Amino acid sequence: MKRSSSLCHAVYFFFTICILLAGNVLWAQASDDNSLFGGERTFIGGLVLGGNITQVDGDYLNGYHKFGLNAGAVAYVNFSPKVGTSIELLFSQKGSHSVSTLESPYYGSYFAKYTIRLNYAEVPVVLHYYITEKTHIGIGAAYNLLVGSKEEYNDASYNTVVDDRQYPFERHTIDGLLSASRVLWRGLVANVRFQYSLTTIRKFSNIPPGLGFENQKNNMLTFRLMYLL
Repeated sequence: MKRSSSLCHAVYFFFTICILLAGNVLWAQASDDNSLFGGERTFIGGLVLGGNITQVDGDYLNGYHKFGLNAGAVAYVNFSPKVGTSIELLFSQKGSHSVSTLESPYYGSYFAKYTIRLNYAEVPVVLHYYITEKTHIGIGAAYNLLVGSKEEYNDASYNTVVDDRQYPFERHTIDGLLSASRVLWRGLVANVRFQYSLTTIRKFSNIPPGLGFENQKNNMLTFRLMYLL
């Protein structure tokens, strides 16, 4: 099945990143007054900017082909030199995208395009473990409020925008997430995240005929930079 295969590949990719980041323990610098994590600072805040690579599990498409923005603000609370938590307020774009080549006796070769665009106000809460001052991993959950959606299909014979009142997506959803971060320089931090729906984003009964086979869920990889003060 597409869902189990893509999920396994995403988790494998995430843990590969974690292993590479953990390898930096061997050459991480010692603590100094400017260190963000593992030092004396309790509260840290900053801005986030990056991108999502997404797909929707439960449609008939395969692969992370939809790109979207991931941007907002983050605040950390460090409980100890090894443990902390963070909360974020984000604008996050998710969905699905596919372009395929089809053959028709009337049109010859033509392109068919199907896209789901989902815009969310997202609030992730993450528990972090600081491997070193510069490298940490985390696990958490994110609340998503759907603020906009658009679903469309285009091919040689017709173009259509799906009526979101007739085939609605869920307005409130929850994701689970895994996170890995590395301080690059002073307050500049690179972050990679795997995120997957814990609740359904659209029930099977609300999917347009022929465009899905089960309850749908978001499946996402995120790459971002954070600037922390």
